[in-house]
Amino acid sequence: MTWTLVLASVFAVHVLAILSPGPNVLVVTQTAMSGARRAGVAAALGIATGAGILSCAALLGVHLVFTHVAWLYDGLKISGGIYLLYLAVRLWRFADRPLGAPTGTRGANRSDGQSFQLGLFTNLTNPKAVVFYGGIFAALVAPSLPLWLKLAAVGVIVVNSAVWHVALACLFSTLGAQRVYQHSKRWIDRGAGAALALLGIGLLIPSR
Repeated sequence: MTWTLVLASVFAVHVLAILSPGPNVLVVTQTAMSGARRAGVAAALGIATGAGILSCAALLGVHLVFTHVAWLYDGLKISGGIYLLYLAVRLWRFADRPLGAPTGTRGANRSDGQSFQLGLFTNLTNPKAVVFYGGIFAALVAPSLPLWLKLAAVGVIVVNSAVWHVALACLFSTLGAQRVYQHSKRWIDRGAGAALALLGIGLLIPSR
């Protein structure tokens, strides 16, 4: 493969992956809709940072450790499932609270640093992301390729993730989206909480 084909392939596969709804999308959209664009953007940048960390780990072959050492992978799945359930419970618990109430979970009450950490941990605790990035590099980025091209592939993934999730944050923090959120906050929060809970339970259920 030429370097342009390698980067184009990484770009296409990663775009298709991030377009599908998952914990990252739910966290960014709910944070942005709750009234703070900066918080939503900070969460999006945290997710992009997590993508960069996971991509670098894939370059180093860390994903192979998780796929070949069952208890490590299972431990990551359990940690990720518990974290998603924690987020789900917080969303459900405070779904009836009005915007601006000091719940500690709303985007408007969360600092930029806390929002960044939320996005970062949501991405890093997803075991499927570890294996996914490992698969991308195993299939599309040969070990014989130069280091600059491998780092460029990581850059493509980080930029993809940042652009997509920041765009979501900006879209869902518009006045129209916030009006919808204010009118249906209880059901939106509970819907997002239920979706995160299902994802978390899916990680906790043994696959073998």
